[in-house]
Amino acid sequence: MKHCFRKDDAIMFDYDLTRTKRKTVEVVVFRNGKVGVKAPYWMSRPVIENFLSEKSAWIQKHVGKAEEQNADCQPKKFADGETYFYLGNEYTLKTGKQTDRGVRISGKDLLIGGAFTSSDERYRRLEKWYREKAKEHIAERVRQISEQTGYVPNRITVKTQRKRWGSCSSRRNVNFNWKLIMLPEKVIDYVIIHELCHLKEMNHSKAFWGEVERIMPDYRQYRKWLKDNAGKVEWE
Repeated sequence: MKHCFRKDDAIMFDYDLTRTKRKTVEVVVFRNGKVGVKAPYWMSRPVIENFLSEKSAWIQKHVGKAEEQNADCQPKKFADGETYFYLGNEYTLKTGKQTDRGVRISGKDLLIGGAFTSSDERYRRLEKWYREKAKEHIAERVRQISEQTGYVPNRITVKTQRKRWGSCSSRRNVNFNWKLIMLPEKVIDYVIIHELCHLKEMNHSKAFWGEVERIMPDYRQYRKWLKDNAGKVEWE
């Protein structure tokens, strides 16, 4: 449910409130600049808003940062000359052979078959290619990291997740955003390790982060990269 947080009679920011069985309040600023709040069913609105008041400087800082990053991201037209990312590397979109209906990388170019004429058709073909590559890469890395750590999920799903890069359910199923394939390989590994560690610690406790660090000692730099740069490589 959407609410407005006010301070000194001024609207500071809007936020989406979700009630769950949790014991504490959690606030997150998503990549699109929107604010999400999770709170226990029993907690009153005044208590929640007191928490938001205490966190307002932090929230506004991160909202501003997200908006600044989004301002640098112009909507794609899926036209020749635009740049796209794959595994952290930048490629220039170019039209390939007229008879070619596929998508492939050639040097620093991302070639798309010339049989596609409209931007909608090019968009659909590119997304299909990215999704296929994401499923292949993520499935293989999950397999390898699972063998290394012993954390084996019941099921792996690669899909659209507008607000998350990954998630882990109580049924030991892990989900990943297909747009991960645009990010550097080490950053993808960090997200995978993060979700697999939830198979042991279904929280973000000290023990959880300790396990992430045990597996990936330098995870902090990839976590920071994700926060600072992820919006720059996305389409939307």
